[in-house]
Amino acid sequence: MKSSSFTTWRVASGALLASLLLCTQAQAALGRAPQPRPAEAATSATSAAESAPVARQMRAVPTSEAYTVSTIVAPTGTVVQEFVNAQQVVFAVVWRGPVLPDLAAFFGDHYVAFQRAAKERRAAGQRGGALLAQQPDLVMVSRGRMGRFQGHAYIPSLVPSGVNIQELLP
Repeated sequence: MKSSSFTTWRVASGALLASLLLCTQAQAALGRAPQPRPAEAATSATSAAESAPVARQMRAVPTSEAYTVSTIVAPTGTVVQEFVNAQQVVFAVVWRGPVLPDLAAFFGDHYVAFQRAAKERRAAGQRGGALLAQQPDLVMVSRGRMGRFQGHAYIPSLVPSGVNIQELLP
């Protein structure tokens, strides 16, 4: 019996590792081109996401000629939307859920601005509340508490002309 439970544990661990690898390979970062999605990279009729335990669901929805939206549901239940302009560059990210997503992965090079805003807030003795960063190349808001987080980040210069960014944000 111990051998079969160990084997079950190994299989479950392998499936979890595979699903985590799919998650890290499929996300893009602000200001970069989106990464290939697991369904796009699969050569067979069944995508990698369908053959592995469901770790996340993702779909790209063409909303207009100006941009598309990819919706990602993490295993934690957090929903992240990536907005990609016609030049195939991520111009905005919106998140909502019980756990903060890996903001370093979604912000890319702009994560430093997020860290700086958090450090300045702590240095000023502020705890809790919304974390804001507004610069010419990044606008970011992150707020929430344990079990209920939401926020957004976008690069103003990459927002397609004619798109009201405020309508896309929570």
